Amino acid sequence: MVLINVIVPVIIVAGAGFLFARFTRFDVASLTKLTFYVLSPALIFNSMLNPAISATTLANVALFVVIVHSTLLLLAAIGVRWTDWDADTRTAAILSFSLNNCGNYGLPVLLFAFGEAGFTIGVVYMVVHLTYQILFGVGIASWRKGMSIRSLLRRIISVPWLYAVILAAVIRLTSFDLPAAIGRPVALLADAAIPVQLILLGMSLATARVGSLLRQAVPISLAKLVIPPLLAWGVTAALGFHGLLRAVMIIEASTPTAVNALILSLQYKRRSELSASVVLLTTIGGVGVTSLLLWLLA
Repeated sequence: MVLINVIVPVIIVAGAGFLFARFTRFDVASLTKLTFYVLSPALIFNSMLNPAISATTLANVALFVVIVHSTLLLLAAIGVRWTDWDADTRTAAILSFSLNNCGNYGLPVLLFAFGEAGFTIGVVYMVVHLTYQILFGVGIASWRKGMSIRSLLRRIISVPWLYAVILAAVIRLTSFDLPAAIGRPVALLADAAIPVQLILLGMSLATARVGSLLRQAVPISLAKLVIPPLLAWGVTAALGFHGLLRAVMIIEASTPTAVNALILSLQYKRRSELSASVVLLTTIGGVGVTSLLLWLLA
């Protein structure tokens, strides 16, 4: 059921992008900018306004996300230092290893496995993780050797994702009633974000020489499939999480590489073909990992 309900739709939409890129000369850079500056901010903003997110759940999930993904980031940074890869390849590897597809992969799995209650906690994870991506993902992707801290901060604050988070937080704190004339178009743009991201994935794979990338993509993908589930299992035990919260945290932390890792690689020209290959391999391999975890957590 996981294969049918989650993976097959992902493959079909990404496959459409793949075929489109093969038979046209469409400019991928334009679609990347549309996703980066319009669709992704709308998705973040719309997700953060979900009324089912409580302060307690947000605090627990935020603590878990910071611990797990900071650890993954540290492990990736240490791991690439042992390679002879260039700076762009190392950056793509770090992004691919530390960022998760907890949205368009994780949320359908949670809805199927745990119903609305699990789905709601998953939305909280996605929102916190997106905030983490703004602060660390953008910083890692945009940083170049010799760049000053001021220049790096300038790049981070120029990313519209940050303002989507701030604006949504202000609206929630002030209990402002967002007019339907604004909320509805934002929701439409948010709904378009995930399909367009998957199309971008397929288009990137169409121009990638996956075979030549296997020496780099395979070890990154294997590490991504094995290490996060073990880490998440240990962190949930250390934090004393139980029941549904524990299960959702483990599943979300174990999802494949985020399509946003590809988006950032495309936006900042960081070996996007490698990121696309890791997304593909971990999405396929994630079927077995997710199925095993659901069986163990049942």
